[in-house]
Amino acid sequence: MHTLVLCIALFSSSSAQIPNSGFEDWTAVGNYQDPMYWGSTNSFSAGSFYAITQSNEHFPEGAGSYSVRLENNVILNPNYGARGSLFTGPPPPDADFTVTGNPTSLTGYYKFAPQNGDTMFIQIQLYYNGASVAFGEFTSTAAAPDWTPFTVPISNYSNADGGSMIIAAYNANGFNFIPHGNSVLYVDNLNFDNLITDVTTPRAAQVINVYPNPAKEILTITTPIELAYPAVATVFNAFGQVVLAKQLNANQQQLDVSNLPNGVYTISVQTSLVKVAQRLIIGL
Repeated sequence: MHTLVLCIALFSSSSAQIPNSGFEDWTAVGNYQDPMYWGSTNSFSAGSFYAITQSNEHFPEGAGSYSVRLENNVILNPNYGARGSLFTGPPPPDADFTVTGNPTSLTGYYKFAPQNGDTMFIQIQLYYNGASVAFGEFTSTAAAPDWTPFTVPISNYSNADGGSMIIAAYNANGFNFIPHGNSVLYVDNLNFDNLITDVTTPRAAQVINVYPNPAKEILTITTPIELAYPAVATVFNAFGQVVLAKQLNANQQQLDVSNLPNGVYTISVQTSLVKVAQRLIIGL
């Protein structure tokens, strides 16, 4: 049996592997700005529109001050600068940043306002000795007006030493795909395996325990009395959709997860004092 400990912490050490993962640092390039260590379609702009911009809207509160905003502009098509697309380092398939350990998923938060059936697109590839060894992809056509967590499972692999990512406000799975509408996508606080959570209380030593993990039928949640009640436990699938929610009224509660399909989920526990989240595996 394994216990999943949801720590109240601002940044996970693994977040440092993804360059500028919270999109806090930006650099001026001519008349526009790009997030540091990322490339964008801004470099293809004709000068009247920049698809990638810094936004003061961010999530979670307390974890940074900015996010990245990606916007399409169909009027300017087929100019590549009209496509809201962002990528680490040079365009893939090159490995753009160093990866240590064996991450099994990419996590983060997003908001999406689609138009005309546009598909938001987040892709990660892992490399070893220059060869692609693992892959993960998240796409959605559904509107997400509020900040929504996502978890992208990464395919099985043995070793990885590098990674690359693409984020787009349209289906960027190939050079022939183009935006269908002026869709807008916000992304913030990328990480491997664990969602970055906000600090809303100084009680950094407090923890919320969720066990067993992996779980098959019953999930037990224990929370310190000091964190206040009621609390709400919410389980999200890999697409950021709520699949289970329950109010907790005591310092120990149980969730029946037996009806959830096997897979990787995110569980969030929120009280009036704190909100924390973590990866949860069902049935694997």
